[in-house]
Amino acid sequence: MPRRRLFYLGAAALAIALGLGGSYWYLQYRTNAAQKAVAQGDRLLAKGQVDEAAGYYQQAIELNPDLAQAHSNLGATHAALERFAEAVPHFAQALTLAPDHFEARIGLALSLGELGQFLAAEDSYKKALALRPDFGAIYYSLGYLYHQQGLYAEAAAQYAEAVRLIPTFLQARANLGRVYHLQHRPGEAIAEYQRTLADHPDEGQVYAHLGQSYMALSQYAEARAAYRRAVDLGFETANAFYDLGVISEQEGKLEAARSYFHQALLKNAAHADAYHRLGAVTAKLGQEQQAATYYLEAIKRDPGHAGAHYSLAQLYLKQGRNDEGRELMQTFAKLKEYEGRLASLKRAVERAPRTPEAAYNLGLLHLEFGYVNKAAAVFEQLLKLHPEFSAAQERLAEIERVRAEHSAG
Repeated sequence: MPRRRLFYLGAAALAIALGLGGSYWYLQYRTNAAQKAVAQGDRLLAKGQVDEAAGYYQQAIELNPDLAQAHSNLGATHAALERFAEAVPHFAQALTLAPDHFEARIGLALSLGELGQFLAAEDSYKKALALRPDFGAIYYSLGYLYHQQGLYAEAAAQYAEAVRLIPTFLQARANLGRVYHLQHRPGEAIAEYQRTLADHPDEGQVYAHLGQSYMALSQYAEARAAYRRAVDLGFETANAFYDLGVISEQEGKLEAARSYFHQALLKNAAHADAYHRLGAVTAKLGQEQQAATYYLEAIKRDPGHAGAHYSLAQLYLKQGRNDEGRELMQTFAKLKEYEGRLASLKRAVERAPRTPEAAYNLGLLHLEFGYVNKAAAVFEQLLKLHPEFSAAQERLAEIERVRAEHSAG
């Protein structure tokens, strides 16, 4: 081979070697720079400078698109700012690059849950548990997902496991008591609240929930003590004052009851039950005209309030306003029919919360009696568990069409 050709081949080989070496060192530089950007983002995030941290994570991704930690951390910044739709693709990309990336898996589950994508969120939480089966916070988060969806038995199981792993986990204990209450198990709820308060004696919200469970058992003295402790701790709610009013009314302390019902309305002006009971107490005090005003306010806040219709009807009949009284009684009879059927269908949903037919029938009942918003909420909830349930899709589409026509009109 001629020496000139050998020279060119040698020069080419040297150029390739130098090129490859240069490429290697350049890639190494970008990798190191990306890691430094992530570290700087972490420092800023620890200081609460979320937007600034996001900028460094984005810079890291531009330097090294295959850096799973940068994608995960950028997703976390979006989630921290409640930009969950923006967070999801970053968590998903992190998991594409590193399928066992625990933080990305949790971040994805949380974001999907916040976006109402129940099934996908549930799946992601279960995959997170497969990665770290002894991580108590995941059980809590999955329990909360079930809790929001009305799957109380499943929520209770997850909260209980979180408590087993972390016995002092305040929110898990408190929520476990709450789902027991929602399952009509007030005795177990009370026991759980008491265990919670033994470790956290100054939690006003827990005392308020304890009061509700005592009320379910008609243990009024215990309920009053729990509610008063909640108020003393600064946790004042309309429901707490309402129940304190109910207790005072039961004891014949009508002025005290009236005061509590007024306080309930100061906390929540839309509390129809408080208006109704305020009307009943006022009527007992001999102020019938004022009582009628309160009954009308209750009906205004909740047109389906059967008790307010009945009380106002009785008052009108007593006053000789027979036509108005009879009309209200007819409405009351219709509302009682609705309430009776509603209770039955709710029990069916509670017994089989993942069965779409039970929830669908509940939505149909709401529609039959004209409660369109309630029906829409039921169908939307149903479709989170069963997105393929076509009958619910059709009903919801009809509701949206009607709403659009009303808005246009």
